[in-house]
Amino acid sequence: MFKALRNPVHRTGVALLSLLLLAACSTEDAVKVPADRIIGDWKGPDGEQLSFSIDRKFTSSGLDSKNLAAIRCPGSTAAGSWGFFVDDENGSHMSKTAKSGSRIGLSFQDVRQEDCMMDLAVLDDGETLCATNDPDVPCGLEVRFSREK
Repeated sequence: MFKALRNPVHRTGVALLSLLLLAACSTEDAVKVPADRIIGDWKGPDGEQLSFSIDRKFTSSGLDSKNLAAIRCPGSTAAGSWGFFVDDENGSHMSKTAKSGSRIGLSFQDVRQEDCMMDLAVLDDGETLCATNDPDVPCGLEVRFSREK
């Protein structure tokens, strides 16, 4: 077997196969859930916190943690409104009235919209919210929030 890996064609094939397997294992799909599945308190691995209410308001803290620092979200307590992303004749946008969705948008009070470019993908049948700044990569910022018990 090791003799075969000396051949550049075989090495390339093995490398491509490894990348494909890695990509297949790391693919996650966002799931659509009703708004009441989002309501409550969520905690991230490095002290990040989000709290969502039924009136589409949220509070946050610790969003300047190591994996989120580059997107310039507030580390101190902040507040704003949330909604599910919807696709309609106006394109993809955050709706504060959508009853369900698989991606959550955050609109912070007192924070410029170009700062803190973060959405949340709903994963694991609604048990995980994953921070992302890319709609095609559900966990692009590698911060997973789980519901506080």
